[in-house]
Amino acid sequence: MPTQASAEANLKGSVRLGNYLRRLRSGYGYSLRRVEERARAEGGEIDNSQLSRYEKGICYPSFDKLRVLASVFNVSIQAFSDVVDLEAYEELKPEAAEPSDLLEQGTAAFRGGELGRAFAYYERALELLLNAPSADSEQIAKTRVSLASALGRLGKLALAEQELRQALRIAERVGGALQAQALLGLANVHADQGDLFLSEIEAERAHAIAAREGLDAIAANALHVAARVLADRRQDAAAIERYRSALDVYAVLGNESEATRVRINIGGCYVALGKTREGIRLLKAALGEARALAHPRLEAHAWSSLGEAFYRLGDAKQAQMALRQSDAICCTENEKYPDLLFFNAFYEWKMAGEAANPTRERIAFGRLKAVRSSLERVFPEVEAFDAFVERGRFDA
Repeated sequence: MPTQASAEANLKGSVRLGNYLRRLRSGYGYSLRRVEERARAEGGEIDNSQLSRYEKGICYPSFDKLRVLASVFNVSIQAFSDVVDLEAYEELKPEAAEPSDLLEQGTAAFRGGELGRAFAYYERALELLLNAPSADSEQIAKTRVSLASALGRLGKLALAEQELRQALRIAERVGGALQAQALLGLANVHADQGDLFLSEIEAERAHAIAAREGLDAIAANALHVAARVLADRRQDAAAIERYRSALDVYAVLGNESEATRVRINIGGCYVALGKTREGIRLLKAALGEARALAHPRLEAHAWSSLGEAFYRLGDAKQAQMALRQSDAICCTENEKYPDLLFFNAFYEWKMAGEAANPTRERIAFGRLKAVRSSLERVFPEVEAFDAFVERGRFDA
């Protein structure tokens, strides 16, 4: 009968996960032996030779071992899964370049909606900076904030929060734009995680810094996050006012992608207020802008929002068309948008149930379960699905 150690040896290792474990251990200043001692204190067994194999990517830890390592390093188990998922973008990473050039290229990719490419460029820049003989701590912090932005948009919230917290330690000493940007990043992550109270506090702090120092772009971003918090609380009329304030600044700055994102959100607020036809008009205009920008994430977002709007209008045919248009964009070779895929499947599931089509309903439910396992972001459709699943378990 195979032992647990031999079973682990049969699991293919992950070089990326190994590097991540090594960085966590180095960050704590732990030796391999010290991790073994800490694991035992957490009620687990990981000897130093096992950890060495994990770090070299020779074998993959079992779930029980990952749970112990998560306790030792104070991270979520989801973070380990996210690290492995990001291997899909490894081939997009450039071999060598100046960190400043990589940051510029990453920002261009991020603004164009190429989130996987942006992540790859930002991560390479951070690797080069961390390995430089004389590391510039402020530049490292700026790069971490940029990397966190890409991770957040990719739905890797646990990893994004880790990068932002490390950046904030430096940013609080430096102050100014860097501190405000780190706070805004955390505000977005916490809003995604459903902690609206904390998100609101962080956005207000960022806005105060931006207003004091005349940082218009950051002030607009802070207004944008504050509007999002209001919308998530279903205070849609107030959210529209705040969104419009952010939109005015984006227009002056010429930030077309963020302006389009705001217009999609405003359209969604009108739909939530019951002004569905006006919402659809705004969403169609924003969709045209997203196409003109060749921004896949914004285009998919606009189609998803139109799908919900048509559903609320009772037009199942148009709703289904819009949701499937979004799905087609969400599943390209280099980009995956699990939050939008879940959102689309949720409304497909609702429409199938209302149409008494059990086959379509089962297919949509299967898609929801598959995507939910890797989805960290929380929004009303996620909460509704989770509540349905929990009721089913209770009834069973």
